[in-house]
Amino acid sequence: MSRHIFIKSFEILTLALVGVVVLAGCDQQPVPPYNRLNGQLLLEACGAMAQGRHDEAQAVLQRLVDLEPGNSFAVDALRHEERRRHLEAANLMLATGDYHQLRLFLAKIEKEGASSPELLTLRSVADGLEALSAVCARRPWETSADVEKALEDLEPHGAALSDSSRFQEFRRQLQADLAVLRERELQAKIAAALTALDEAAFVEDRAVFEQAEAFCRNFPQAMFSKCWQELPTLTTAAALRKLAGSSAGMAVAESRTALAVAGVMAWERLAPSVQAELAKIMSQESESPSLCRRWIVARQTDNMADYEELLVWLRAKRPQLGPPPTLVARYVSKDLVSSQEQLAWCWQSPCPGVTELFSRLQQIRTKNNPNSTRNKR
Repeated sequence: MSRHIFIKSFEILTLALVGVVVLAGCDQQPVPPYNRLNGQLLLEACGAMAQGRHDEAQAVLQRLVDLEPGNSFAVDALRHEERRRHLEAANLMLATGDYHQLRLFLAKIEKEGASSPELLTLRSVADGLEALSAVCARRPWETSADVEKALEDLEPHGAALSDSSRFQEFRRQLQADLAVLRERELQAKIAAALTALDEAAFVEDRAVFEQAEAFCRNFPQAMFSKCWQELPTLTTAAALRKLAGSSAGMAVAESRTALAVAGVMAWERLAPSVQAELAKIMSQESESPSLCRRWIVARQTDNMADYEELLVWLRAKRPQLGPPPTLVARYVSKDLVSSQEQLAWCWQSPCPGVTELFSRLQQIRTKNNPNSTRNKR
């Protein structure tokens, strides 16, 4: 860049010198006596500049200015050589990353009154490159906030580095990284919220429906939101399979968990064919860690062995969670209460409370106590 600036300036100064000679001839003034030494120095300076021998050219021009202070060509050429030397030194500092030394150098040049537009531009470039180096040192990015901070730090230097294609490419890569990390963080939030919802639905937490509504407000694009809205309206197994297959781009396990949670919460409202198909889908999906998935499978088979297996698994894997009341009731009552006896009021609630559970246990106790009044009849 510095060599390009010099060549252009040299051409302009040469044309100016020729113009001065022509004008001097047109004025019909007496030709001044020829100074052979000055002429020789001028030729040497021009030759040295043309051939890139800048130190030599600067020395010759300085001597010429000392001999002839009024020689405007020599003065301008010397000034351009000084600017070229300054630019060369500044570019070297940029290349080595010595931004602090570059700032000191530019401040010194400016204080001496020898600054130039090119040097002022380099000062802005130096600030931008230093900011860029600091940003690169913070990689790899852990969160989207890290990338947002990087883009924020580079924003003030965008104009100074606008001519750099690599800087523009780096900034585009940052924006792509930001989009990836934001999506990853969103999916992590959805997964955490879905796990909490899975536990709440399994243990029959009374606040689970409020949690579901909050989930749908916060993550309307998530699979659970779609299942929660559409599952209760389905009437055929084919419609359920279509809904289960609409989770494009989502991990199968997460999709099945969403379907299982919605299924448990809406179980009593589902058509029998939909219940059967849902249990079939859940039984084929062994990768999902969903509690609700296991509950649906056991509930559909409705036998003591599956209830026992689920209770054993729960104690081993999730001991902090208590079994849902419905599971306990079904397990305790299996083979202990006849279908006719299950028509009593305490067996009618899909989500029995303490009173219903106590009445069920009392009924079982009475039935299996040979000394009870009922059994003596």
